[in-house]
Amino acid sequence: MRFLYISSGDVFTRHELGFIAALSMLGKVDVIVIDQRVGIEKNRVGSDNGVWDVMFYYVPCKNVLQLTRCRSMIKRVIDIGEYDTVFATPRLPIIVTKSVFRSAILRLWSIRVAKLRDNLRFGAYGDIALFVPSIIANMFYIAKSVYSMATDHATYSFALRIYPIFKDRLIKLYPPYGFILKNKDMEQKEIEINSEVLDVIDRGNYVLGFTVLSKKGAYLKFEAKPHAIVLYQIAKKANIDVIIAGSSSDDWQRALPNIRVPPNLYLIKGFSDSMLPKLYSNAKLTVIPITNRSISNRLLEALFYNKPIITSEIAVQLHPELKHGIHIYISNWNEIVEDTLMLLRDYDMLKRLEEGAKDAYNKNFSTGINAKIIERIVQWRL
Repeated sequence: MRFLYISSGDVFTRHELGFIAALSMLGKVDVIVIDQRVGIEKNRVGSDNGVWDVMFYYVPCKNVLQLTRCRSMIKRVIDIGEYDTVFATPRLPIIVTKSVFRSAILRLWSIRVAKLRDNLRFGAYGDIALFVPSIIANMFYIAKSVYSMATDHATYSFALRIYPIFKDRLIKLYPPYGFILKNKDMEQKEIEINSEVLDVIDRGNYVLGFTVLSKKGAYLKFEAKPHAIVLYQIAKKANIDVIIAGSSSDDWQRALPNIRVPPNLYLIKGFSDSMLPKLYSNAKLTVIPITNRSISNRLLEALFYNKPIITSEIAVQLHPELKHGIHIYISNWNEIVEDTLMLLRDYDMLKRLEEGAKDAYNKNFSTGINAKIIERIVQWRL
């Protein structure tokens, strides 16, 4: 089979790269990236099913006013009659897709108003005014598709409640984890950049967390800094190394100028996918609080690497199939530090969570599961 995926830059998120890898099990996949530039490149997209060569075509299109130009360019770079099924993402990509193809399958990884409570907590009060427009826009996107795939339970259940007329074309399909395989030169550069923490990674047996303190605004206040403080408190209270990935010492100093980094807390930034397998494999526990009701790439990543995970209660709103104490350990912001300290002393629970993460990924997120469901949908459509 031949598949076409039309998206914006969101196609490079972990969950969509994993979906592309799943499609590659069934046939050849091409990707149209609605971007600000023109170009063609071949990327090696990997997941749990290996690495696949995928062509990415960049087509400039800023808005619907450039729709005719965008449509013409797509027809120049690909043969639109070759594809059995077309996938698209919301907003401009689905509009572009429907202007070229008769049918498309929509990929939904969030509906903005479904996260209204989260966004209000983050200070995004403007979302109140977008409530009705967002409802109408997403109804339009779903109506324009023959099927709509929600990548998390929160998005899926919200869509079922708001759009019951479309319930027969809505499906929940958790995504696999994906990545783009980089070349050897980039791997060597990465090792040089992060040399100060390589000894810690080689020693292993550390707590691993992620946060991006270089960001600003509501994200920094309500997500990045609270995550960093949780990991800081773990480092202060536990006799164990803690690694924060995604932030540098300079980022810490700007975001948390009054908090001194303890000697067993290490910050690492600027790494690419080639370091992630070792970063995860040598960790004793991953701390991944979730603050927003949309697909968490870090949770997906930790499941993919089969690591013990402690997370917050929003995880079960995204994936109710993940059971507390079996697949993940569910805590809350007030207790997550003490729960982490308890877990670090409980070898049997850590082992159970490690096995549970592997089982959860294989049963709910893997490329094999995705490929089977996609194949059934495609056969139904044909």
